[in-house]
Order: sequence, then C-alpha cells, then structure tokens
Amino acid sequence: MSRPDDFSGLARYYDHLMSHVNYGRWYLVVTELAPLLPDAFRHLDAACGTGTLLRALRRAGWDSVGIDLSASMLAQARANEPAVPVVRADLRRLPWKPCFNLTTCLFDSLNFVLDPGEMRRAIAELAATLDEGGLLYCDIVTERMVLDHFADQEWVERNAGFSTRWSSRYSRTTRISETDVRINSGPVYTFRERMYAREDVEQAFAAAGLTLLGAYDAETWRAARARSIRIDFVAVKGESAGPSARAFEKAAARIRRMMV
Repeated sequence: MSRPDDFSGLARYYDHLMSHVNYGRWYLVVTELAPLLPDAFRHLDAACGTGTLLRALRRAGWDSVGIDLSASMLAQARANEPAVPVVRADLRRLPWKPCFNLTTCLFDSLNFVLDPGEMRRAIAELAATLDEGGLLYCDIVTERMVLDHFADQEWVERNAGFSTRWSSRYSRTTRISETDVRINSGPVYTFRERMYAREDVEQAFAAAGLTLLGAYDAETWRAARARSIRIDFVAVKGESAGPSARAFEKAAARIRRMMV
C-alpha cells in the first residue's frame, strides 16, 4: 500500500506559504561547497519539495536531480518547470546507490522522519547515494526553534489571494511538534516533526560511514550551540577521501563571512 501524501491539498499553495524562506542561504552554502567536488560532479537534492533549490542549481549549470515522497509536491515542481528531473522516492529507501558527489537534504526534511531508527536509516540511505569522498549537506531544526517560535502558538497569515490559519503544539516527552494548517475554509492539514539533538544526527553519521566535517548554527555558520534554532551539518563519505580539512575550513570561512 502506498503511503498517504501529506501535502496533497497544500502543494499548489506551498511556494506562497514559504515565500518568506531564505532559500538563497542554502544556495550560498552549496555553491561554496562545489569547488571541493570533482569538476563533473553530480548532485542529488533529497526531499526537494517543489524544486526551488533544484531549479536554481540547474540554472547555474549543475547536474542535479531531485526526489521527494510527495507526488503532489513533485507535480508542482514539474508545473513550475516541466523539464526538472524529479523522481518519487522515500528517504528511507532511495533508488540510487553510489553515483553522486553531493547529496543535500534540507529545510528540516529529516525532522519529518518521526522514528529515530528510521531517521538513522534515512541517513544511511543518503550516505549510500554518495561516491567515496562525496559530501552530505543536511540540516535539522531544534527543540529551541519550536519552543521559541511555535509551541502553543496560533496565528493567521494573509497570502496572495488566500489566508491560512496555523496552530502549533509540542510535547517535550515525545519531542514531536504538531502544526495544523487550514487554507481559507478548507480542511485542516497536520504536520508532525520530531526534534532531534545534534548528537542524534552525528551518531547516525558515524553509523553510516560518514565523517563529520562540521556542525554549524545555520544563521551564522559558526559552531552550533545550545540556542541554535537550526543546525547545518556537512559530512564526507569515508575517512581519508574527499576534501582536505584545510580546504573545507577555507570554504566554511567564506560562508561565515557571507552570512554576516
């Protein structure tokens, strides 16, 4: 039996709902990582959604493909750009094995994997897409993000031709955040995310044969700290292959300067 599509009623509104999101920040990071990769590198954007980052990178000449579990989000990606190469796939059962030099999994997509064991499996699958020395760039939102900005909050947003009503709650016991979204007078859609600690992700990296290069506060690209609301991770497949620590630190320093 196929899994339900949580975005089936929202996909056509999604880009408007997320118009405030700074996708340029992720674009900045990946383009600064690109010089660390082979000249003819291949890129997989896992959980690509409606393809916003994917389209920008392909327009910059990247050999990029995208996957997402939601058929409706992929349909919207194709509506946005018919030729965009996207495939429906589950993070926990990816169709490709080593053939990419860079895999991205961004916009807290790992948080949507609610079971810790399945999160570890997803990271193992992401690692398995990479050639030796390839890079994985992913992120998570933290419990601090939920507590500071979402837990027990209700709000209304006015968008282009429609309105949305939001309601959010969070359980510190289960570490699950639930957010209800209603567009105009339509049905309520509920999204669930699990808040993982930095250590959860780093342990999953190690188990998947990835070597962590850095864990950064996404707003500053300095070392992640207890009050970071989003953490960016970069890891390399294997221990000795891939960019040198010196080359990576130069790239990280450039990213930090541009985040100011």
